[in-house]
Amino acid sequence: MKISWKRIFLSIIIGCYIILFSCTNNIYFPSKEVYETKYPHENVYFKTIDGKKLNAWYVPPKKDYPIIIFSHGNGGNISYFFDMLIPVANMGYGVFIYDYRGYGKSEGFPFEKGLYKDARAALNFLNNEKNIKSENIILWGLSIGGGVTSQIAIENDFKAVILQSTFTNTKDMGKATLKRATKKDWMQNFVYLFPFIQKFDNYSRIDKITEPLLITHSMDDSMIPYEQAIKNHSKAPMAEFVLVKNDDHNDYENSLPVIVDFLEKIRLK
Repeated sequence: MKISWKRIFLSIIIGCYIILFSCTNNIYFPSKEVYETKYPHENVYFKTIDGKKLNAWYVPPKKDYPIIIFSHGNGGNISYFFDMLIPVANMGYGVFIYDYRGYGKSEGFPFEKGLYKDARAALNFLNNEKNIKSENIILWGLSIGGGVTSQIAIENDFKAVILQSTFTNTKDMGKATLKRATKKDWMQNFVYLFPFIQKFDNYSRIDKITEPLLITHSMDDSMIPYEQAIKNHSKAPMAEFVLVKNDDHNDYENSLPVIVDFLEKIRLK
């Protein structure tokens, strides 16, 4: 039998690509440069259970308004995402946007279980330092922050949960990324031959979220295919599900009105 060295070499290259994709350095893109904002807020620090000092911006809620814990995407830091929260803060909602370990002014190095510890520490800070009950907290996760949010959502009782522009899991994201990079449908199946260290498996736990849930995604998202949002919704059919158009992955012009509408429905119940 004639050995196809070209095919073997191609398989090796594909395998290396997939392994690299699953490694930490190819999932997280933190920035240490935090841009200042003129919007009134409290700059706070708090510690995780494993001793990492994290940074957050806190805007207190108006009377009888819930507070949002916002878990941001895999790039930048809190200053990159704060502007999208200003409209809801202006409405009276409290905002707590925190940086994961290794992002902005937060200590440490990001990894999946570490991010879960960070979100739990954010919740503990609000519970213990600001005397805010979990039942009056809304979890809002964007992109990889949806993976963090879905994990925390099944550990406690909250007022509501929002998953914006998030994925099913990193293995499906690896498949989508490989397909996009190679333009070959058949190559995407190589993903399933390799273990993924970072999983962020929204799909496996989304049906365990008992709070009112909004899943929203843009059909023009160039990073995370909206079909993954459809798949997530198929596992949690009771969730409110809204697809928008014309927003790219980190845009929010068309998704924010959907989120605001959901927030108001939850608040006025």
